[in-house]
Amino acid sequence: MTGPPPQIARARTAVRAALLQRLTDLADRTDHALHGDQADASARIIVGLSGGADSTALLATAVWCARKLGLSTHAVIIDHGLADDSASVAERARTTAERVGADQVTVRRVQVDRDAPGGVEQSARTARLDALDEIADATGALAVLLGHTLDDQAEQVLLGLARGSGARSLAGIPRERGRILRPFLGTGRDETTGLWRKDTRAICDQLDLDIWDDPMNEDQDLLRVAVRTAALPQLQEVLGEHVTSALVRTADLLRDDADVLDDLAAEEFTAARRHPSAEDPDGTVLALSATALAPLARALRTRVLKLAAVEAARLGGHPSDKSILRRQVLAADSLLSAYRGQGPIPLPGRIDVHRSNGAILFVTTHPAATQRRPS
Repeated sequence: MTGPPPQIARARTAVRAALLQRLTDLADRTDHALHGDQADASARIIVGLSGGADSTALLATAVWCARKLGLSTHAVIIDHGLADDSASVAERARTTAERVGADQVTVRRVQVDRDAPGGVEQSARTARLDALDEIADATGALAVLLGHTLDDQAEQVLLGLARGSGARSLAGIPRERGRILRPFLGTGRDETTGLWRKDTRAICDQLDLDIWDDPMNEDQDLLRVAVRTAALPQLQEVLGEHVTSALVRTADLLRDDADVLDDLAAEEFTAARRHPSAEDPDGTVLALSATALAPLARALRTRVLKLAAVEAARLGGHPSDKSILRRQVLAADSLLSAYRGQGPIPLPGRIDVHRSNGAILFVTTHPAATQRRPS
């Protein structure tokens, strides 16, 4: 008896591995208070479906794997409303979802702010993920599966390199984050377990599935499209076809390092944190011991400071969607590594960081903040 074509077999292996790992994580976890995890998670998975080859191949594979594991599959189609025919595209995807055997299909229309910071791509992505998260909360789904491929990973790493990013950004798209799973990025333990776009198209051809090609994927004004259609092909021409695989491997290698450093930084942040005192300026929302931080390696110190900056913005009532810039991190770090009385250093979220009385103080600059918040 012959088995399925190799692309379908690899896709099933990837999806099954991701689902089994998620089920194991839920079974082993005694505290389900983390965002997105519920103690009463249902035997349901959600698959985000656009109608394109990647998500269609994922849905067909997920339906097959879910049945083997005793799970139901809920296809969720997000209509971004960015094209005149978006409603008909969504209905076309609904027909495909029903054909492959999804147990439930939902079409959700979302509003996308075309003028939002970060551009229409980022705005659409945020609206899509928010909608998927809302539906997962409402249904108690144990996982939300997305169809990112190794091509997406390679493009993400190349964009990070172009921006001069650090290890976390160059680690690329995470395979899992809470209940969000991206099975086609592979297991991370074997480089052959991921899938490329050519594989997802092959799966759709082999299963005779109708797919939709998003015209936005040809819009050269969009940065990711330019990377996909111009930058990567140029690199492949100069460096060889292996360059995309090498970019994916770079993400895997850096993710391991970034995970360890982030875990260590979280521990050091907790150890260095202290309650603001009466001697601290009004509006101090967070304080760190300079004595505890100064001996740390810079890679750890700067991570601790970034964690503190995000937490301080939250405590000050102005969480920011702006990333802290490298120059801001280095300026804040100079309060520990080369302090000569400088400061304050402005950070995102209406926060200034000072050094005073042996502590690094994060102070809200919002005029309404008249009381010091507990750390």
